[in-house]
Amino acid sequence: MPRMVTVAHAAVDRPGRHAYRPGFAAAHVHLAGPHYCDVLRRAGLRVHHSRPGLGTRALVDSGVLPYGMPRSVAARLAEYGPAAVDEVVVNIAGVYSEHGRPDAVGDLQDILAACREATY
Repeated sequence: MPRMVTVAHAAVDRPGRHAYRPGFAAAHVHLAGPHYCDVLRRAGLRVHHSRPGLGTRALVDSGVLPYGMPRSVAARLAEYGPAAVDEVVVNIAGVYSEHGRPDAVGDLQDILAACREATY
């Protein structure tokens, strides 16, 4: 059976951040694509390619784009295992775009540390 790999955009909730901004920076181009929105609608999200800002809200609010404290992000990422995903690529591009490299690296380090510490 082929390996299943998924990319999950994620961000850590930190002072001075807004939950939707890193998500928008990471996904707005995808959310403007009718084909991408069609897949999300079939999964139950209310999105439309003409409104990528609202699509971002749907991604964050539903947990498709995990945002929160490192442990909660790690817990959300752990949900991919029972869904037969073999590997999760944690993408912090939205944080990088909004806040720069040091913040993005910090988020990734904190999320991966939380994943290592988790006992699910």
